[in-house]
Amino acid sequence: MKKSFIFASLLFCTSAVYASTIETTVVIEKSEKEAITVSINVSSAGKPVKGALVRIMSGTMSIGAGSTNELGVATIAIPAYAKQLAQIEVSHSLYKTQKFPEVILENGKTYTFILKSKAETAEEITTESEEKVNKLEEKTVKTEEKTTEYEKVAEERAAEKEQAAKSAEQLRKEKEEAQRVAEEKRKAAELKQAEVDKQKTSNQKELEEAQKVKDANATKVAEDAKRREEEAKQRAAEAAEREKALQSGTLVDAKSSEEKAKAEAEAKQKEQQKQTAEAEKKAKEAEEKAKAAKESAEDKEKAAKEKAEKEKEGLKEEEKKAEKEAEAKKEAEKEAKEADKEAKEAEKEAKEAEKEAKEAEEQKAAAAELKEKMAKFDEEQKSLDDERNELKKAQKKLDDKVKKGKKLDKLKEEQVKLDDKNKKLDEKQEKLDDKRKKALKKAN
Repeated sequence: MKKSFIFASLLFCTSAVYASTIETTVVIEKSEKEAITVSINVSSAGKPVKGALVRIMSGTMSIGAGSTNELGVATIAIPAYAKQLAQIEVSHSLYKTQKFPEVILENGKTYTFILKSKAETAEEITTESEEKVNKLEEKTVKTEEKTTEYEKVAEERAAEKEQAAKSAEQLRKEKEEAQRVAEEKRKAAELKQAEVDKQKTSNQKELEEAQKVKDANATKVAEDAKRREEEAKQRAAEAAEREKALQSGTLVDAKSSEEKAKAEAEAKQKEQQKQTAEAEKKAKEAEEKAKAAKESAEDKEKAAKEKAEKEKEGLKEEEKKAEKEAEAKKEAEKEAKEADKEAKEAEKEAKEAEKEAKEAEEQKAAAAELKEKMAKFDEEQKSLDDERNELKKAQKKLDDKVKKGKKLDKLKEEQVKLDDKNKKLDEKQEKLDDKRKKALKKAN
């Protein structure tokens, strides 16, 4: 009995010791991250959609973004992806936003989106406008055909009236002689006026060309200034980001990628909105022009009809008008005097045209001088742009070093030197811009 108790005790202790020596193994699964690239194909009504903003989200975090090109395709590279669920969102100001439900992305795969349009596109607006214009033009042609018929009737009535007017031929001859004199004077005045108009046209053309040169340079200066201002803002933002990176020893790029894609998408969408507005404007202008042509044709039809009726009435009254031919002779003489007056006025306008020609020549010379100055300024600008590009290259190299997170103190000193060079270049740019503004102000 005692031996059995001892054996049981030994067995119990042995079990306890064995249990205490069992090792507990914990398996930790690691999610392997990999770089992947996916393509997003966006279309609407069978046509590619340009400028759509594509965002790939993981929860509330953006892991990739981009905007579609001319073919409606956005290629997005995700540097580190761990097979987590993601959501693809496509948005555009002219279309309804679409979201792809949570999905595990596959490297090299293309995801297709078909957007629904919020409003008519520029092509649809243009097509509808052309249909309206065609209908108006058809009505205009019919109206012009009626006008031709009325004009033919009027010509027949005029021929009959001429036959009935032979009884007053003697007085008419005297009137015609007076009219001939008046016509010769009028022709002389018209020739003079034609010369004046030609000179005025030439003057106006030279003034317009000079103004184009001024406007082009003013536009270029404004655009360059705006572009450089945006670049300066971008450099300031990048500098702030670099400073932050230098403090923490790392660079964060996920948010900037989305913001850059968003800016690109907004720019493309604004361009498309502008094109749509221009299409609407052109369509409206075409419709108004066609409408005006139709109204003009209707006016001509009405005038031709009235003329035909008038000629018909004139046929009945022609015999009564013989006694008024003498009065017409006096009227012709009066016209001759008016022709003299017109000739004098034409001479006066000729002098004014000569004055305008002189002013146009001065404007042309000023435009040529401005063009020459702007060419020199462009050479200076090219030199500044080259210098700016060199600084950008230096900045990129420095940014690459900062990303490695080594020798940050030394890199801070290099950044200060590079910022100083950028500042001096900004001062040179400001001086050049002032020269351009002064040249434009002087030319105006």
